[in-house]
Amino acid sequence: MNAVKTIFKRALPLLLCAAAASFGANLANPAAQAGTARMYFGASYFVGGSDITNLEIPMIMNRLNMRVGYAPVSYVNFGADLGLPLISVEEYNRTPVFDGDFGWSAGGHLKLSTPYILGRVAVLALGNINVFRSTNKGGAYYGGTDLAAAGGLQFKLPARHCLSLGPQFYMIMGKNKGFEEKTEGTYSNVNNMRAWLAYEYLPADVFGGEYKPYMSLELTASPKICASKRVPVKEFSVSVSVGIITKRLYGEGKADDD
Repeated sequence: MNAVKTIFKRALPLLLCAAAASFGANLANPAAQAGTARMYFGASYFVGGSDITNLEIPMIMNRLNMRVGYAPVSYVNFGADLGLPLISVEEYNRTPVFDGDFGWSAGGHLKLSTPYILGRVAVLALGNINVFRSTNKGGAYYGGTDLAAAGGLQFKLPARHCLSLGPQFYMIMGKNKGFEEKTEGTYSNVNNMRAWLAYEYLPADVFGGEYKPYMSLELTASPKICASKRVPVKEFSVSVSVGIITKRLYGEGKADDD
C-alpha cells in the first residue's frame, strides 16, 4: 500500500503539469456505444485548466467524477454526473493565489450517434453541463457552470478498441468571491475551441454474464497549446475513466450490443 501511495504522489505532479490550463470537461466515459437497454457506471479522474478573464489568468482543476447513464437504444444515451472538484487560480495584481478545497459538481450528459457504417465508422455528438464550486478555508470560492460539447467520428477498431475524435466547444460561466469581497464577481474562459480525442478499450467479459468493463483515455488541446515557464504545456487536458456496462435489462440481445 505504501508503494502505491508513493507512486501516486510522484505521478500526480506530472499529471498536473501536463494538463495545466485547459480545463475541459471529460466527455467520454464511455464514448463507445453502450448497447440497447443497458446502463453504465463509471468513475474518472480529470486534470486540466483554462485561462480566465481578459487577463488570461491560469485556472487549474482536478476533478474526481462519478457517472451513471442509460441507453434506451444503442444510438442514444443520457445520465447524471457527480464530482469532487478542486480548483486553483494563479495570483494577479494584488490578489493572492486561490487554493480551494475539494468542493462539489453536479450535472448531466447526452450522447447521440448513428449506426456504424460498414460496422466500423459512426458519427456522434455528445455533451455535458455541470454546476461546480470549490471554496477555500477563508471563505473565498470559484464556481459556476461549465458546458462542453463535441462532435465527430467514432472508429470501431479490432480487438474491442474504439477511437473518437473531433472538435470540442467549451465554455465556463463562472462566479467567484474573494476573501475580503462582499459581492460576487464573474469570469469566463478565454479559449473555447479545442481538438478532442478519446480512446477506449472494452476488454472481454471478466465479470460473468453480459457485463462489459471499459477503460478510456481522453485528451483535449486548443490551438493555443504551448510551452510556458509555469507548466510544461498549456491548453491541454487529460482524463482517465473506468467503468462497467450492464447486461441488457430487457428485450432480447442483438449482435450489435456485444
